[in-house]
Amino acid sequence: TNYRFRKAMGWDITAANLYQAYLPTVLRDILYGIVRNRVMTAMVGRNPAGAQTNVGRFTNMFATVIAACVLSAPGNELRGYCLQSPEKALPFKDFFKPEKFVRSTSVGALIMAVSLGVGTLATPQVEKLWATIRDYLKQNPVGYILVILFALNNLLAARRQRELVDRMESRKRD
Repeated sequence: TNYRFRKAMGWDITAANLYQAYLPTVLRDILYGIVRNRVMTAMVGRNPAGAQTNVGRFTNMFATVIAACVLSAPGNELRGYCLQSPEKALPFKDFFKPEKFVRSTSVGALIMAVSLGVGTLATPQVEKLWATIRDYLKQNPVGYILVILFALNNLLAARRQRELVDRMESRKRD
């Protein structure tokens, strides 16, 4: 997002500059969505039975995300070009570096494809776990109290830890 980008760069954040590069960002995201939907439909249609297996789900998601990231990547370059600070803005021929484009697109696409591929495998397992926990809590309402007490304990422990770290850091400064 523009907010995160501007924050990371240490630039001012105003309502107006949150919409800087809005059109290239929207077009990139629309293209990503279209490609992802079309590729996934084609992948599942190619082998519907395989799409029900773990290997098939992972492979379909991996290939789909790679294709969507690569095909929408020019939108990232255009967005980056539009987000340059006006004082240091480069002309497009100097801004666009093919080797950096290929490297960042490849690395970004692989990271996203692996993440979403693993997520595709983990989601059904987490859903099963959540269904089991929900059924257990329905049968054992006292479990809700235990969950609340557990969460409260962790919250208080985190607060104590934060206070301890703050005290130690203030002693270092003194």
